[in-house]
Amino acid sequence: MARARSFVVPYVLSLVVVIAVLVMWIIYAVSSGSRLNELAERVGATGPTWTWVILGVGCGLLGLLIVFITYQLARSLAEYSYARKQEEFVSSITHEMKSPLAAIQLHAQTLQQDAMNDEASDSVGYILRESDRLGRLIDNVLESSRLVARKRPLVLEPVPLRPFLEAFFVETTPRVVGQGFDLEVDLTTEATVEATDDALRRVLTNLIDNAIQYSARGGRIRCRVEDIGGWVRIQIEDEGQGIPKSELSRIFERFHQVRRDRGSSTGTGLGLFIVSQLVDQMHGSVRAASHEDRPGASFVVELPMASEDG
Repeated sequence: MARARSFVVPYVLSLVVVIAVLVMWIIYAVSSGSRLNELAERVGATGPTWTWVILGVGCGLLGLLIVFITYQLARSLAEYSYARKQEEFVSSITHEMKSPLAAIQLHAQTLQQDAMNDEASDSVGYILRESDRLGRLIDNVLESSRLVARKRPLVLEPVPLRPFLEAFFVETTPRVVGQGFDLEVDLTTEATVEATDDALRRVLTNLIDNAIQYSARGGRIRCRVEDIGGWVRIQIEDEGQGIPKSELSRIFERFHQVRRDRGSSTGTGLGLFIVSQLVDQMHGSVRAASHEDRPGASFVVELPMASEDG
């Protein structure tokens, strides 16, 4: 409804302006009939109906303008309706994928617990890793749809960062190492921020996944969290291909993808969009930079510390 209102309000305002101009034009043409006739005679145009011709042409042009504005509104609303239905369809299909995916993961975990040879164990491990990746992709699609539709805004609460981050990296480090990367973590923060556990986890996960996606196996990913003034700075660096300067202004756009060194693009282009939207809802900021003196890129998230009385 909010997005539909954003189309209707400018239309109504434009229509009011055009109607006001039309009324002023009619008043001017009627009250200035004699002067218009004198001007017409000077240029060689004669006839008692000249005032009405001018009036008719002006009204016709303004009428065409009203028709054009109405057409643009109808077109915008139709495109919005189609996009909304498409978004709902994708969200519905994606949500339906969670149940069979959970069943696959459950059976794979059961197989992993049974005694099996190395080849079978490797296959089951591959199934678990890929199903976990697919699960994160599904979560990103659902979260992206929620953010675009502006449903269920975050309900912020005080989150002590150190215990949260320690638990997060205990859970995340094995996954990153299992994909062939080193993860260096430097936590010096003692702050509390207004956030949610799920939003913080998704921001960190998407940034780390982005670093993995654009880095070669064996690379190092660094995560540093520190307190600076009244802010907490979370910085994640990688040793990958970096970000072209021409891409920096669009890096957080929905569906935008940076091409890899091999010339292809991977992923959905949703991860960084979700990061920017969630950080914004937590009243913070996020920016990206590409290293000039060495390979890799850096993402910096800054969140305000929670007030002591809040």
